Amino acid sequence: MPELWTDERVAALPSWSVIRTHLILAPRLARTLAPVGLSPTQFGVLVQLDNTPGATSSELARACLMTPQSMSELLPGLEAAGYVERAATGRGRPAPVHLTEAGHDVLARATPLVEHADRPEALGLDAEELAALTALLNRIAAQVSGS
Repeated sequence: MPELWTDERVAALPSWSVIRTHLILAPRLARTLAPVGLSPTQFGVLVQLDNTPGATSSELARACLMTPQSMSELLPGLEAAGYVERAATGRGRPAPVHLTEAGHDVLARATPLVEHADRPEALGLDAEELAALTALLNRIAAQVSGS
């Protein structure tokens, strides 16, 4: 019986190519952020808070593609590190989350590290290719997620 999957056929699967690339890039991003003591997920939450100050835990979860439960587990660690604070609200009311000065500082230290790791030549691309790839990945994400 002939092989169903050849190297060429596997390489032509966009979903597998994205997953494979994720499996390579995720640990690389973790190593990139290690000097400032952030995980990729923590970095993503801080980025979202910088972009949307006062977002609630559930809004952050949606923006970071996490479950509300996972966000509820992540935020106390960021609070304990002094990077975020949640405003006190009445029972059952969503609490806005804000970056603290320390949160802004760690994000300011992390940002150039991530930008350096994501420069086109570090990824084997030129600037146009990287811009096109990023635009296509964002378009796929929006289409598949229904956003």
